[in-house]
Amino acid sequence: MTTHFSKRSIIIATLALLVACATESRAQISSYMPAAPQQAAQALTGDQQTAANSALCSAVGSHIPNPASAGPSALSDPAVLSTAASSFAGSTNLPLSSATDMLKGYVAQHATDILASCATGSVTSGITSKIPGAGSLPSVPSMP
Repeated sequence: MTTHFSKRSIIIATLALLVACATESRAQISSYMPAAPQQAAQALTGDQQTAANSALCSAVGSHIPNPASAGPSALSDPAVLSTAASSFAGSTNLPLSSATDMLKGYVAQHATDILASCATGSVTSGITSKIPGAGSLPSVPSMP
């Protein structure tokens, strides 16, 4: 009877130890995992936000027939996101997968602001292109 009780105690102790180790390992692994897209968007610096806006606006302009009428869902279009992520990765020296995740999170949080930035940028670039000598004027930075 004592042997049966000892075996059962050893099995229970082993299972408890395995569960404790698994929980600790999962906590350690999650601290090394890349941030989720929404957390990554919060980590964008000012320069990265400018690069993200530029990449997204350019991608919307190249994939949407009438960019002025584009809604927030246009920024989540796979073709737009792929083009923007490639451009953003190149301008920020990030791996493509990280750039894609960062843009997804940024778009999820700031789609309306991004589209407003695109509209403002296209309006001002359209005006300055028609004014002689305006190409040498400094540009106004977009708001984050």
